[in-house]
Amino acid sequence: MQSVNRKNDRPRPWRIALTGGIGCGKTEAARQLQALGAAVWDADEAVHRLLRRGTAAYQRIGRAFGPGVVRAGGGLCRVALAQAVFADARQRKKLEKILHPAVIREMRGWLAEQRRTAVAVVPLLFEVGLQRGWDAVVCVAADEAVALRRLRRRGVAPAEARRRMAAQWPLQRKVRQSDVVLWNNGTRRQLAAQVKKFWACCPKEK
Repeated sequence: MQSVNRKNDRPRPWRIALTGGIGCGKTEAARQLQALGAAVWDADEAVHRLLRRGTAAYQRIGRAFGPGVVRAGGGLCRVALAQAVFADARQRKKLEKILHPAVIREMRGWLAEQRRTAVAVVPLLFEVGLQRGWDAVVCVAADEAVALRRLRRRGVAPAEARRRMAAQWPLQRKVRQSDVVLWNNGTRRQLAAQVKKFWACCPKEK
């Protein structure tokens, strides 16, 4: 694990961005940080809220992508939407234009309310240019074979998994630009040991 690159010495608890590659274990690392006392916000969960039936984003996506992404009883079909956007970069950018501003607004509002160490899980942190202004950027990384195996257990076929990987920055590029790297090729216990070591470096609220 790399040492923390603390950019300034502020008395308040840290604001931490948690990112990494698909299938690398970001959710597990965030869960472990939450168990240690961090407040956690997850961009993927924010997207789920934005895609609920009746929201402004739901209506815009229905108009932009057509009936093929809408279930018979209403509600968006996330599988069909994912297939559309990961197969076509133009479609992906169309979706991002709808979702990203709303997700970023929610994240910034949540951060402003926090009075303890706060962790924002942002898979596309670097891709959307949100890597600045954090006390630490933490990248959860794993070898591609390990990530593919985990995704396969979730029901994601290797070809689909590789398409999703290709839609993000290369993992090594994220690793190079992060302050802390948690390598997650092993067990949850091994990841937890790294998370605890990082947590010990974070200033805590009085």
